[in-house]
Amino acid sequence: MALLQSEPQRFGFFQAVRLLLQAHGRDDALGQQIRFRNSLALSFPASEIEALRCVGPGPAETRADGAASGALDAKSGGAPLPGTYELTPAFMGLLGGQGALPTAYTESLLHREAETRDDGARAFLDLFANRMVGLFHRAWEKHRLALRYERDSQQHFLPMALALAGLGQKALRGRHDGATHGVADEALAYFSGALQQRTLSAEQLQRLLADYLQVPVQLEPFVGQWAEVPQEGRSLLGQQGGVLGQSALLGGRVWQRDLRARLVLGPLSQAEHARFRPGGEGARALASWLALCHGVSVAFEVQLVLQRDAVRGCSLDSARAPLAGRLGWDTFLLSGPSTAHRHDVVYEIQPGAQA
Repeated sequence: MALLQSEPQRFGFFQAVRLLLQAHGRDDALGQQIRFRNSLALSFPASEIEALRCVGPGPAETRADGAASGALDAKSGGAPLPGTYELTPAFMGLLGGQGALPTAYTESLLHREAETRDDGARAFLDLFANRMVGLFHRAWEKHRLALRYERDSQQHFLPMALALAGLGQKALRGRHDGATHGVADEALAYFSGALQQRTLSAEQLQRLLADYLQVPVQLEPFVGQWAEVPQEGRSLLGQQGGVLGQSALLGGRVWQRDLRARLVLGPLSQAEHARFRPGGEGARALASWLALCHGVSVAFEVQLVLQRDAVRGCSLDSARAPLAGRLGWDTFLLSGPSTAHRHDVVYEIQPGAQA
């Protein structure tokens, strides 16, 4: 803001208005606290902004030619407190060399201000210029989503993006936030195009997780698992329905391939390996994503691949023992440098649960 006040000619019109809106922090400041005036200059404009004036705390006026009156507020480090700003664009308006009205109107107003110090006519035309330039800026900003998100991310833009994924209602906001589950609403909005589908394919889920987690991800479907058969579903001698080759079942469990998949993460560094172990931030985020994309219909097991350069031996008297010596997770007995990645860590993850 200090640079904008001292050298407005170095800024484009839209960037200057953006900074002024940020200083006020209000969407309705345009046209009220931020006003636009007509230019009376007939020369060729050197920049998009002719003058910037702050009515209130801070410098009184700074023109593009460097002429200024007033002093900066020392407590604010040279930046004025939010007041009423008057910005004079040099590229559009009703008056001036680029204005819509004939040049005779500008010459008449210049004569009135120079001879009688009467700026009433210009102030009257400024009412129309203020509205006209304000609508021009709103039309420019309307379809630039980055600017809308910057100014109004929580009230309008974020709910609209989450609504595409079916998470637009207030009751669903924050249920997967980073503090508890590792996934912020902004991340869900970023992937709303994928989440709007009922079920993601294996390729889509693999790409989504790799993009969000920033680690290599491989999805292996149809891994299979043993499923316990309830007592009433088992075949017993003397009961009806046990047709050999059709409905008869020998034993108390059955192998099912369609209800389990494996996620292979890696190769990982030591820090990444710790992040995706149970209880880590990455494991919580992974559980949330699996719940959103597939619910609880499919069970997942996670296999962490530790890259060979990160495999370190552990002994009882080493400095790593109190912090990193977790039996079964990162303890290795080595006689030399590891020549292969380690695939030892495998655990089951429950979608939606805090891993």
